[in-house]
Amino acid sequence: MRDYSEFIQLIAEKSKIGKPDLIERDVILHTILKRMYSSNYFAQNYIFKGGTCLVKCYFGYYRFSVDLDFTFMNQEKWGGLSKRSRRKALVGEAQKVGDLIEAIAGYIGLEFNAELQNRRYVEFGSGSKMVTYKLYHPCKEGGMIKVQVNLVEDIIFEPRRLTARTLLSGISLSENDKLYFYDFLDDYSEVEVLAYDPREILAEKVRAILTRRVQKLRDFYDLYLLYQHGLRIADYKDEIIRKVVSAMNYEKYRENLRRNRNLFNAGFNVRDEYEVYLLNTKVDKGFTEFLDQTVEDIGRILDEIKIYP
Repeated sequence: MRDYSEFIQLIAEKSKIGKPDLIERDVILHTILKRMYSSNYFAQNYIFKGGTCLVKCYFGYYRFSVDLDFTFMNQEKWGGLSKRSRRKALVGEAQKVGDLIEAIAGYIGLEFNAELQNRRYVEFGSGSKMVTYKLYHPCKEGGMIKVQVNLVEDIIFEPRRLTARTLLSGISLSENDKLYFYDFLDDYSEVEVLAYDPREILAEKVRAILTRRVQKLRDFYDLYLLYQHGLRIADYKDEIIRKVVSAMNYEKYRENLRRNRNLFNAGFNVRDEYEVYLLNTKVDKGFTEFLDQTVEDIGRILDEIKIYP
């Protein structure tokens, strides 16, 4: 594993954020992100999305991220295939991404194996339409990093070419620092990515809240940032329902949706210590009020979604 300790100290001093463990994770995530988009094939075929995309491409470091999420862009590739041929094509695509991640993990010093049958490292979901790659920090118990890829997705909005930033973006460094940390700065520098439209992220965030067994504060806080930038859940009801319906082919998501319809409570996880630790801003009264409104908005959407057995 590469020794990031001095580089983390530099970032902490320059960013004035005293969370070295989360800074290290961000450095690793960004190194993975940059090296994935250094692959011409990946750069042409995959869209960066999720909360990490909001942080790096849109709103800055209002919170730290813990994983990376992508969607395969060329959905027409799966059209017209038989069920067997489609699964074979999906597995082949998953192997391409896995091989890329294995090379990157080796460079960083993370534990990972691209053998698709090994569930310690690779897990398929939603009938092979989604793949989660699990990379492990060799020196930290529970230090797992997930790279999740949706191979099949209903993409509603046109993605954008944007720059993914770091904690050092816009910060001046001395020539000595630039020379001393040259290799680290090369990995931890801005990179052009193909990114989800924020409206797409909003729709998928609400879908995640509705179809997860356990809701996470970070998802609601992402929605809060989107709200502060003019994107309201109620304005994208149709897109949210479209996203949710596309997940209803799978019993796990149907069951979670039924459960959330009966038990939905957005505010219960606000006190989760780790979720709060991820934030770089304090949970204020405005967020609490936003949660109350969000419960109402999502409740109305739930009422319109039909769940079939």
